[in-house]
Amino acid sequence: MMGLAQNTSKTAALSYRSVLFPAAGLAALLIVVLMVEVALSLHTRRTIAPASMRSVQLLRLQRANLVLQRELIESMSDGPQFSSVERVRLSEELSAILNLQTQLGEHTPGEIAQARDALRDLNMHPKEALLLALSRTRSAIERESHAHQQAMLTIDRASVLKLRIGIISLALFAIGAVLLLYHLRRRIVQPLNHLAYLMTLLARRDFSSAPAAAVDPLLRPLTENYNAMVSRLALLEREHESREQSLKAQVGHATRTLLEQQRNLASAEKLAAVGVTMAQIAHELRNPLAGIKAACSNLRQDLIQMREAQEYIARIDAVAGEIDRIITVLNAMLDQVRHQPEPLREIALAQSIETLFNLLRYQIPAHIRLEHHIPADLRYRLPEALTLQALLNLILNARQAIGERPGLITVDARVRAGALSLHVCDNGPGFPPDMLRTGVRAFTTTRPGGTGLGLSMVERFARDLGGGTRLSNIEPSGACVTIELPGGPAHA
Repeated sequence: MMGLAQNTSKTAALSYRSVLFPAAGLAALLIVVLMVEVALSLHTRRTIAPASMRSVQLLRLQRANLVLQRELIESMSDGPQFSSVERVRLSEELSAILNLQTQLGEHTPGEIAQARDALRDLNMHPKEALLLALSRTRSAIERESHAHQQAMLTIDRASVLKLRIGIISLALFAIGAVLLLYHLRRRIVQPLNHLAYLMTLLARRDFSSAPAAAVDPLLRPLTENYNAMVSRLALLEREHESREQSLKAQVGHATRTLLEQQRNLASAEKLAAVGVTMAQIAHELRNPLAGIKAACSNLRQDLIQMREAQEYIARIDAVAGEIDRIITVLNAMLDQVRHQPEPLREIALAQSIETLFNLLRYQIPAHIRLEHHIPADLRYRLPEALTLQALLNLILNARQAIGERPGLITVDARVRAGALSLHVCDNGPGFPPDMLRTGVRAFTTTRPGGTGLGLSMVERFARDLGGGTRLSNIEPSGACVTIELPGGPAHA
């Protein structure tokens, strides 16, 4: 604690040094000026006091000289003679002048003494005494008058010097005060004004720091605290903006999710209505299809008796098989509406795909080739009718995408980590970018005449089995639909 107090006191001393030094210099200048003025005043007083006393002596000496002149004039005229009483009085006056504690000229006291002695000498003739005393006092008056003039000149010079020193001191004090004010303005006032301006910028979210290098030590703690506050505010502002952006992103994501859910709900309602309609259609189609199958069976029995009819029998068997598959699909649709899905059973994928290809050779034109790359021993537990129906929808979509150009449709199956991936790819134009971004949507299609239900039914098939679908494009051109199904391969 003592060390902290010492550091604080040192910091305070360093902070006030920039102000104390100029103020102390200005105060020292003022003290020097006052001391010079006092010294000059004392010198003037010491000069004026003797001059004043000398003036008194000179005045008394002049009065004595006037009396001597008057007595001399009266003695030369028919008036009364210079009496001994008057001589004694004048000599005492001159003695009094000599007895004053003042500085007279070097020869003045002697001349006054000679005049006094002449007046005291009663043996000397009165006129001679008057003439001698008059000449000596006149000479003393001239000397003292000259000395008095010199003293007045000295006093005048001292007064002029004092006036000049006062003017110079006042000018120096004024210059020092101006320099001190300039120093305070540059080192303290201007940084404070700049700091106030920076604080007004905070309202505009401008978190500029104050320069602390050239600032006065007195303001350095304030500047450092302000910069620390600004740094903290800038950090909080960045966190606020980041949080605001995050909230906007969350709100946007929630909005998009809500809209997507609304679209999915609308699609689900449409699909539910379509499911009910398809169930009604399936129910109505099963009886005619059963009649067609019976007719095909009777026709086959009739053709067995004919030679060279094996090709027609094979075609009738294919038609009967397709009718059986259609009836199975219709039954599966009815089961889905009744929430009774088709049971899973072990199927050989390669054999099922070959059967599907045989049925499709009458629907796929000759310029489009069908290929699959499925191992013959790959068996998997799947709802066979729905799986083949999903693959049929994808193959027919690929055929529509290829159009009249030569093309290739491939079916591939892979098992990784117990999950099955079915790939149906073509070398057509590929999926539009919007469809790759938004995914599969019911009743949404880019193909003229399409319903948008094929891919939607495939996705629903995969979702019902706990999987999903993924759309992608392949280079240089083409589209690929991947059905990913969880579970595990069947064991023979």
